[in-house]
Amino acid sequence: MGGVSPAAASTGEHKDPRTIARKYQLELCKRAVEENIIVYLGTGCGKTHIAVLLIYELGHLIRKPSRDVCVFLAPTVPLVCQQAAVITNSTNFKVQSYYGKGKSSRDHEDWEKEMGENEVLVMTPEILLHNLRHCFIKMDSIALLIFDECHHAQTQTRHQYTQIMKEFYISNIGKPPRIFGMTASPVMGKGGSNKLNYTKCLNSLEELLHAKVCSVDNTELEGVISFPDMEVYTYSPLTQCNLTVTYNKELDHSKLQSEGILCESLNDFKDSQKKLKSLWRLHENLVFCLQELGSFGALQPFFFS
Repeated sequence: MGGVSPAAASTGEHKDPRTIARKYQLELCKRAVEENIIVYLGTGCGKTHIAVLLIYELGHLIRKPSRDVCVFLAPTVPLVCQQAAVITNSTNFKVQSYYGKGKSSRDHEDWEKEMGENEVLVMTPEILLHNLRHCFIKMDSIALLIFDECHHAQTQTRHQYTQIMKEFYISNIGKPPRIFGMTASPVMGKGGSNKLNYTKCLNSLEELLHAKVCSVDNTELEGVISFPDMEVYTYSPLTQCNLTVTYNKELDHSKLQSEGILCESLNDFKDSQKKLKSLWRLHENLVFCLQELGSFGALQPFFFS
């Protein structure tokens, strides 16, 4: 179990996250109260505070003596600790965090006690998936389910986010939880600049989380978010010094030597062509580095290989 205790809820000081909220955060929260949404905003734009606002607005569903809870999922232990601390510092809810092996192997009575004492449970997705599969936690006892870095939830992956939604979320039966997702980049891995892949990932997110992607125009963020100042410096073309010319000649000589060795040692034509192509590619890359970065830049791969 994590280190965030429910003590903050008993301080007596009423904490209202709306007092420091920005207009677009309040607007997105209002929409999240009405339907499942995925907030797509850049890093530093206050996605977590929108989640805190939503927990606050739906507080009547989870505040004790209610047996329902809010489950806040974060994919890493540091994020679990960070988000649990933010919720504790921003609200009066009883917050507890769960992570690590052994924390999910409790029995039914232990989790009944945890859900009876706490209102916001922040955990890694592995723990929730384990507890759902063992019926220690049931989906109909979760009033609000929050996915931090929800871009991990893609229909074609085996990530725990995907498994939780595919195995346990049924939108038309019982009382499914309100879903709230947060991401700064809806595209996993390479292909973010590919419009087709970008659209495919967005559609996959919406389909899996039963939610709509929502964002804010940059013009609305410019007044409240600090963007870095960028300066571009243009350098004149690299002049070829005597050392660069020498290295070029050495590379060409080494290439010819290596071609001869490969042709003599390899009997299979296809295999020799494959090795030769790799050699030519290496030669081209080294010549490019030499011409664009100079001798120092071209030699770095050898130092760090």
